Amino acid sequence: MVREFCDLVHMEKVGEWGEILGYKRIITAGEWVDVTGERGTARKNAKKARKKGLLPVFVAKNVKMAKEGSWVEGAVMDIRTGIDMQVVNVMAEKGVAAMITLEYLRTGGKALWNAATAVRLLHKGRVPVLLSSGAREVEHMRAPREIAAVGKTLGMSTPMALSAVSDNWRAVL
Repeated sequence: MVREFCDLVHMEKVGEWGEILGYKRIITAGEWVDVTGERGTARKNAKKARKKGLLPVFVAKNVKMAKEGSWVEGAVMDIRTGIDMQVVNVMAEKGVAAMITLEYLRTGGKALWNAATAVRLLHKGRVPVLLSSGAREVEHMRAPREIAAVGKTLGMSTPMALSAVSDNWRAVL
């Protein structure tokens, strides 16, 4: 089976880089929408985004935001904080996928610890984990297997890390 890799970036255009790096699809800023906010508002915004064909992304920068974002059905939660099993259980129940970006991991040691802990909890709760470059500039884009290698350093098995840049994305899209 040939893997079809995906990535999410914060740019409008990536030119030929998707093809060069080996991606089937790169979700650019025009194809996803930030629905971060209070639970009710975020849920409404996510529903509107899905109707428009956009991917709703909830950015959780602290535990309180993660708890709010876990209730946003069908969204992708960009995890940028520590989370607990309560958040994971609600995510599993509401069909919320978790995303960890290289952009967040570049912020420092606490980010790596938070992400590694999140990977263990998300795996235990059977929540799909997505890995992304989260690139804001073309220079920050990485090949899918490089991103999967970062997943391995966070404690993922090889199949799990490869699924986080391919199969799990297909399920969300």
